[in-house]
Amino acid sequence: MPTPEQSAREPSPPGGLVDRVTGTVKKAVGAVLGDEELAREGQLHHDKAATAKVAAELAAKAGREQAAAELTAREQEIEVERRRVATELSAEAQQERIARERAVEEQRVQADAVQREAAIERQLEAQEHVADVKEQLVVDERLEAGRDAAALEAEAARARNTAAVLDETAEEIA
Repeated sequence: MPTPEQSAREPSPPGGLVDRVTGTVKKAVGAVLGDEELAREGQLHHDKAATAKVAAELAAKAGREQAAAELTAREQEIEVERRRVATELSAEAQQERIARERAVEEQRVQADAVQREAAIERQLEAQEHVADVKEQLVVDERLEAGRDAAALEAEAARARNTAAVLDETAEEIA
């Protein structure tokens, strides 16, 4: 189990720094260009990084606390059982039983560790799914903004064509 000092030195989620930097850049560029969409996208990257960091910290803390509690409880159970066995059995029989119990306990501990790892993996997958959904929302918003820009561009082209026709008509009249 990692010590609090080791936990404090654990790196942030892999995409956290990238999302934070990307968010800062997009917010700054959006502010400079007056592009609220880009600034909002930058904020979404910041939010994504913050959410991933908090989730990773909570998952790590929960895992450490659960492991510590289970270890303490199991150590107490083992101590009680060891004392009971010592009073019931001879030294040789006691050693054989302890060896068997230790093997069973090691298997149980290993199975528990696998289950905890699977739970953490499921939680990480859920967090990745949330991040993917947020990213897809950003992509959809950008596509919609692109469509809006294309519609405005088409409208501007029509206005230019109308102006050209009016200019020609005005020249013919004059």
